[in-house]
Amino acid sequence: MQRKPLLWIAALALAAALGLSAQASAATVKGTVVHANKSAHTFVVAGRSGRLTKVSSRRSARAGSVVRVSGRRLANGLLRSHRLRTRGHARHARLRGLVTWSTARGFTVAAHGASLLVHRSSTDDPAPLGAPVSTNVTIDDHGDLDENECHQMGQAPDQLKLEGVVLSTDPTAETITISGDDDQGEDHAMASDHGDHNQGGDDNDQGDDNQGQNENEMQPQIVVHVPDATAFTVGDKVELIVSGPAGDGTFTLVSVDEDHQGHDDGSDG
Repeated sequence: MQRKPLLWIAALALAAALGLSAQASAATVKGTVVHANKSAHTFVVAGRSGRLTKVSSRRSARAGSVVRVSGRRLANGLLRSHRLRTRGHARHARLRGLVTWSTARGFTVAAHGASLLVHRSSTDDPAPLGAPVSTNVTIDDHGDLDENECHQMGQAPDQLKLEGVVLSTDPTAETITISGDDDQGEDHAMASDHGDHNQGGDDNDQGDDNQGQNENEMQPQIVVHVPDATAFTVGDKVELIVSGPAGDGTFTLVSVDEDHQGHDDGSDG
């Protein structure tokens, strides 16, 4: 006689758990768009504190737009947009993340699935590779990010996550080269989806909101030492836990994040 009430209680508990799970995945972010790739249906929002959120949306938002985005946050941190509102325009933003690639001309700031190329223009000493930084940038008319100032926020971690697209593999050296910024990674992944596998990673199309139209543009690439380079395929999106960097700027694979790999398609916004 007690089974029906118990079944009802169990059903209600399950419904409540599912409701809490759905509520936990819902998210709203506000900030300035600091990178956009219309062809890939993605853009990156920098909040006031500099936190980066990568958004998948069928509606485009140009770099510099001040937006409010509501949607569903996926397990890999991507926000799938359901609603997008543009509230103005800004010329400045703050980025917080790890330096994953660096030269005298520029560096990349990576966090939460986004990796952004910043053109070096200040006289500040460059932060070491792997270090957490807070960077104030100016967004130019082409959507490029020009550094105003950059401050190191602590020591580089022993391990960090690198996310990108495999551009090439070298079974002899047991290394793979992955994209260092979102433009190169997204464009190469789309070319691979259409059967255009570029082993050298020389695609000069840097995205809709990045100038990147000539061969003198920076093209960040990250070399990772792996146990077996043949286990990776050019064009695949990967999330790697690595140690380093070594003195030559390369990293060493610790593990592959299998749970969050793959393509982020099917945006709803």
